[in-house]
Amino acid sequence: MLSSMAFAQGKYGADSSKCVRNLSLYRDYYKQKSYDDAYKFWKIVYTICPASSERMYVDGANLVEYKLKKATTDEAKKAYVDSLKMVYDQRIANFGKEGYVLGRKGTDMLKYDQENIEEVYATLKKSIDLEGKGSGPGAIVSAMNASVLMEKKEKHDAAEVVAMFGTLSDILAANIAKYEGQKNGEYYLKAQEAVENIAGPYLNCDILVKMANDNYEKNKENADWMERTANLLDRKGCIDAPIFYTIAKTMHASNPSAVSAEKMGVMSLKNKKYQDAVNYFKQAIELAQDDKKMADYYIELAQAYSSMGSYSAARQNARKAAELRPGDGLPYIMIGDMIAGSSSACDFDDACKKKALYWLATDYYQRAKSVDPSMADKANAKIATYKPYYPTKEECFFLGIKEGDTVEIGCWIGESTTARF
Repeated sequence: MLSSMAFAQGKYGADSSKCVRNLSLYRDYYKQKSYDDAYKFWKIVYTICPASSERMYVDGANLVEYKLKKATTDEAKKAYVDSLKMVYDQRIANFGKEGYVLGRKGTDMLKYDQENIEEVYATLKKSIDLEGKGSGPGAIVSAMNASVLMEKKEKHDAAEVVAMFGTLSDILAANIAKYEGQKNGEYYLKAQEAVENIAGPYLNCDILVKMANDNYEKNKENADWMERTANLLDRKGCIDAPIFYTIAKTMHASNPSAVSAEKMGVMSLKNKKYQDAVNYFKQAIELAQDDKKMADYYIELAQAYSSMGSYSAARQNARKAAELRPGDGLPYIMIGDMIAGSSSACDFDDACKKKALYWLATDYYQRAKSVDPSMADKANAKIATYKPYYPTKEECFFLGIKEGDTVEIGCWIGESTTARF
């Protein structure tokens, strides 16, 4: 679709008037979103005066992509893919910024040229190598995706995926710290989440613990690295590793925060130091600055109280989590589980009252899936588990309890439910 260009003399080439005229025409049509017309005049500019405007290459990539999306044959699509790559190459030749432009090129190649994944990966890797900490969020996510695709196509092994993850994680940590509180920081945070999700299947505890051990000394004063690593180890279930405790303790000693307090609470809960866990989770709640995180900490505080057998306090904190995050079914699942688990702990004097708490537990499971459809499978499974333990009509007959009656549940629970047989 496009041919390689000879470098013309001067910014506007040998025929400057023709160049300027076509520049103006393509830009006018481009602004009007008349992309087919814009493309015709843009091609002339691209051919006769390639050094006239860097913006021409930005628009050109968009125009070629527009034509690519409209192409109806494989042959035409391939030709436009080649043209798109050429636009990026000529932009580098005329205006430099090789690392940055290769990131844009590689991202587009990842979308449209995955059959040449080795070229895609090489392009993105070179971009990351050249840009380093200056790499943009889009190029970072694309590089991670390309590395995983290389492994899936057996072009390199899982170790390469992990190595790329480590490189990108360091770049992300540096930029998140650099742009803290700024819009750019939000973009890098989203990129970090994406990179961790993409690489997730390759990140087992052996790999993550080794990475944490290898990088701890040089990063122990880097709060962003410490927090990210602790969170990753936590999410992947690697909290038994000594390095997790080391990181959590260092974070909390040097700069107590909601995150460090929460990690100490997790460690204490894991080690069955329940009162310590309660204290740390309470501290995390005090230091938390947003409702989403605070809801998480209330859930964990509820877990600590539940582990101690303090079910009333556990329920109270689960309800606080539900208030902060109304669309989350987990607090209701937790309360239902505590109620269902109290059958033997509570000293009920008859079978009907002893089993009636399963009705109440079911009420909470129903509430969980009504506010949070993603919890439906879990809630339904629990309902199915406890339904066979509902009291029978015969067991409730002597108490005068009939279908639809309100039944008071005593012990620590102190709630009512509806009889159903």
